[in-house]
Amino acid sequence: MAAVPAALAELGEDQGGARTSSALPQAVRTAVIAEFRTRALFVGRLCEIDALLHAQGASKAVLDAMTEHLGHLQLRRVTDPASQELFVVTEGEGEAFEVLRPAYVDEVTGKLALAGQLRRVTVADNEACVTEGGQ
Repeated sequence: MAAVPAALAELGEDQGGARTSSALPQAVRTAVIAEFRTRALFVGRLCEIDALLHAQGASKAVLDAMTEHLGHLQLRRVTDPASQELFVVTEGEGEAFEVLRPAYVDEVTGKLALAGQLRRVTVADNEACVTEGGQ
């Protein structure tokens, strides 16, 4: 946690050099919050890039490399429309769903990093889609 010394030094400057017993916990808290914000920004950008690669039909090698990278960062790409709580329904009519954009879950925080997009379709339009009941 390289950010702790910097946060501690900054906190010391703000207090005129007088360090209190609360300075270290405050510096750690500040550094942790900054790291989570940095990770959230990075994760969001990476998810957007991966979604664009899927939409553009990138090569298998590129998609495999990105999947491996997402795994190292503990990001899960969700392409199953049965997980409807991770998606926004954008358009269409029918009882089944087609994935327009995958959803991404940050497994470190347990939070949704980027909501996916679904389109409603009739079953005849796309037999690979999942119905509303997830069947």
